[in-house]
Amino acid sequence: MNSFDLFLTDFGVYPWYELGMNEYRGGRTFEDWIKSKENSQNCFKNFIESIFHNNFSDCDESANIQDKLLKRNEHLKFVRRMRKIEYPESSIESESTRILMIYWSLHSEELLTNDSCGLLLDPEDDTNNEAFNSKAEEIQLFEDSFDIIATILKFQDKSGGFGGNFSHMPNLVSTYLAVSSIIITGDTEALLKIDRFKMYQFFKKLRDFETGGFKIQLDGEVDVRAFYCVSAVASMLQIVTEELFDGIEDYILNCSGFDGGYSGDFGGESHGGYTYCVVSGLCILGKSSIIDIDSLLYWIVQRQSGIEGGFQGRTNKLVDSCYSFWFTGLLFCIEEILRIRTSITESYIQSCLCDFQALASYILICCQLSEGGLIDKPKKPRDLYHTCYALSGLSLAQRMNSIYRISNKQSLPPFSECQVFDDKYVEKCTSYTPFYSISISEENSINTTDPFLNVRTDKIRKSRLILNRHPLVLTINGCIGTEGIGYKEYIENANAI
Repeated sequence: MNSFDLFLTDFGVYPWYELGMNEYRGGRTFEDWIKSKENSQNCFKNFIESIFHNNFSDCDESANIQDKLLKRNEHLKFVRRMRKIEYPESSIESESTRILMIYWSLHSEELLTNDSCGLLLDPEDDTNNEAFNSKAEEIQLFEDSFDIIATILKFQDKSGGFGGNFSHMPNLVSTYLAVSSIIITGDTEALLKIDRFKMYQFFKKLRDFETGGFKIQLDGEVDVRAFYCVSAVASMLQIVTEELFDGIEDYILNCSGFDGGYSGDFGGESHGGYTYCVVSGLCILGKSSIIDIDSLLYWIVQRQSGIEGGFQGRTNKLVDSCYSFWFTGLLFCIEEILRIRTSITESYIQSCLCDFQALASYILICCQLSEGGLIDKPKKPRDLYHTCYALSGLSLAQRMNSIYRISNKQSLPPFSECQVFDDKYVEKCTSYTPFYSISISEENSINTTDPFLNVRTDKIRKSRLILNRHPLVLTINGCIGTEGIGYKEYIENANAI
């Protein structure tokens, strides 16, 4: 084999691939398949060499190290500029997606910046009044925070929810992005100006009792993205009730695919983004018991490319940097499900199911532009969407790396002790052979995002403290909203470790 040997092990590109070779590759020997993968790796090696303009084996030399670092300042300039951009008249229809631009840019910036601000002080708490007044400017993390907050609050509809721009009909995607953006800014007054009771009523109106799911907007389509947006926003605003999600399990089961993933609606193709929406939403609500963990894992582990290291969203598709977040987020969900179903509390699972360092290397080597911004894959244009979710995936990949290094100091239990796994996953689970990759160093480090909500973790936890002081009665029976039993247990377990 070549010295490059990207992600090849003694058993193939991934250990679990060998198990199904005879079944899925009839007429081809395993050796033929390995040779084909080696040829593909050579092509990828040549591509990497063309980026660095020198022999791949010399890439560790200091003269070239800057090419491999996260281009933090360039990315910051790009996202800040895009947030303030004014659309030309020819693109005026894009104004309906203004909230998308705000969230993608804010979240990218909060991951890239190192700050000690973000104080979420409660102006109604007497003990905090003096601190709140003296820190009013410090709370504003972004240079245009006041404009951002004023703009988003104008998107709030009087009947509940947020639209994509001024006077636009409220919808669930815009609502998720608006609430997330307000939490990212760290402005307590703006957080408390969200009408949570009307938001709850808005969610109830969008429940589609024919399918059991939620509509994206009034008279809109029903798919699992709507379910996730309701779950995530209800958790962030602490308005989760049993009434709101009663019977949602049947709808979710109807969206499950034969291969272990989930589709957007009944009978569709399994998709990484939709699968994340389902699994993350169920974890937030504490309803993950309906998930077929064996089938889901078998589908997830086959989505990471053995050549580039990135993830594909669907079977037989090309890798795409945005799936870095959807799949690393899924692996954190899997870990939480296993914590609930078994006695294993350590984070061993991720390091065996995903090569997080290869994923980080794909993002840093193949998806960065020197002028700032991240891309889907080489030769594609940059945009805020891929910048946001590639950085989110990089954040979780780095968190995996940190957890793995800590866990590696302990003796790992045999994988076979975890009874939720089928033997086909664990028979030949071995370590990857050494390959060239970019080390996850301080220069490449970014802040940690929440795997369930995709907002910086410290921002989410600070907003929880504020809303804990403002419980809200939501039903005629006096039911008080919560953040979801599953998410609450996740936070408590994370704090206990």
